[in-house]
Amino acid sequence: MIKIATRISSFALISLLFIILFPLNIFCEQSDNLQKGMDEYRDESYEEAIVILTRARADEPGSSAAAFFLGMAYKQTMDYEKALTNLLDAVNLTPRIKEALIEVVDVAMQLDKLDVAKHWIEVAETENIFPAKTAFLKGLILTEEGRIKEANDAFARAKAIDPKITQAADMRIAMGFIKERDLREAKKSFEAAILSDPQSDMAGFARQYLAAVEQRIELERPLRFTIGVFGQYDDNMVLKPDDQAFATGITNEGSGVLNTSFRVNYTPYLKSRWLFNAQYALGASTHDKNRFTHDSISNSISITPGYNFGKYAIYLATSYNHAFVRNPDFKEYSGTFNTGPLLRMSVKDTQLLEIFSGYSNSQYFRPALAPEEDRDAQGYKSYISYLWLFKKDYFLNLRFMSDIMDTEGRNWDNSMLGFSANYAMPIYKDIKLQLSGQISDQEFKHLHTVFDLKREDKIYTMSGGFSWNWESNATIVIQYSRMRTDSNIGIYDYKRNIYTLGMEYRF
Repeated sequence: MIKIATRISSFALISLLFIILFPLNIFCEQSDNLQKGMDEYRDESYEEAIVILTRARADEPGSSAAAFFLGMAYKQTMDYEKALTNLLDAVNLTPRIKEALIEVVDVAMQLDKLDVAKHWIEVAETENIFPAKTAFLKGLILTEEGRIKEANDAFARAKAIDPKITQAADMRIAMGFIKERDLREAKKSFEAAILSDPQSDMAGFARQYLAAVEQRIELERPLRFTIGVFGQYDDNMVLKPDDQAFATGITNEGSGVLNTSFRVNYTPYLKSRWLFNAQYALGASTHDKNRFTHDSISNSISITPGYNFGKYAIYLATSYNHAFVRNPDFKEYSGTFNTGPLLRMSVKDTQLLEIFSGYSNSQYFRPALAPEEDRDAQGYKSYISYLWLFKKDYFLNLRFMSDIMDTEGRNWDNSMLGFSANYAMPIYKDIKLQLSGQISDQEFKHLHTVFDLKREDKIYTMSGGFSWNWESNATIVIQYSRMRTDSNIGIYDYKRNIYTLGMEYRF
């Protein structure tokens, strides 16, 4: 968006340029080639202008006018390297063409040569050359560097000096507020941009952005609540092994399940670079069969403060989950604590990269059957996640994961490597197809004390389904999931299929 806005501003400057520039005495005495080249440029015959103006430069290598128009012709054909070379000559030769200085800054930004652009901005400020345009371009440079507050100050100066660029400046100020996550101020600036010239093309762009910001304000209310009710059929909730030698006597493995959930998300609007979000979730599972051994209630809380550095943000992601399981009354079952730094950065406008690595601690409150079966653990979790929003309502998420767990009981010491992929796409109006899959390779460190071999599990999980946003705040989900754990110890080798139908409501 920065480069698009830069080009829009540049084209506006060019249209003004010829009104101001042609009467100047510097062009009163011109060579034939220079005059012809300027005529071709005015007629927008840029390729022909380049040929003729190249000859004009050869005829008069000291002509700043020839250098300027040749640079501008190259700019119109988007040959920015050659444009910059000639425009730099136009500002370094005598007499200096002041308009060329502004164009040097613009082209240098197109080439991501911010050092060059910043140098000539300083020159323009020192010599008070086109102060409004200079302030506007300085704002673009500061935006590129992630210095949003200073950039918005520069845009404000630009429109104060020259009211003609008020609309463009308000657009850029609004985009800066979006980067700073100050959506309400962004909304005000977009509204101001529309009012400046309601019939302009830029006002049309501002209306589109305004609609998106208003939608995002609604979605990012500080407090959001979600209620979920899902019915399931789990054909192997007791994890009955495939090996019949271990499955003898195990029955009632299939059961209907009612899962209910309630979540509270808190994401306050912070006008500074600091970020914060928190979530509390309550979940319950009730089974048709084996309810006195499998019904559960869980509570979880996550707190994630962070800081936005512009092109990337760093968070401290911390969470705790506490679960109760019936046996036959509800009793404490487990507690899991995770914390660590999370790096989130935009690769491009539609691509997001996350990197996390942190500490994990798990505690199981029921006594283990034997010391070597004690699953209390400390360890490390990490992942790299890539999200690509390659089209409206389409997304692809790829994730590589690694866990290292050091447990109290030697039978559960393990390390895991995994890969998952998630894909979503619209198929009809408000209905989306969702597909996901995960492969995990889990290796245990020690010989199992009963089976006298090192346990190795390969876990395959896949799911597919549809989600229907039948109202703006309500989603119906139908899904099928299959899990296959392939273990070299028969008791841990099983298959599981889960069929889900339910709804979430957000308010």
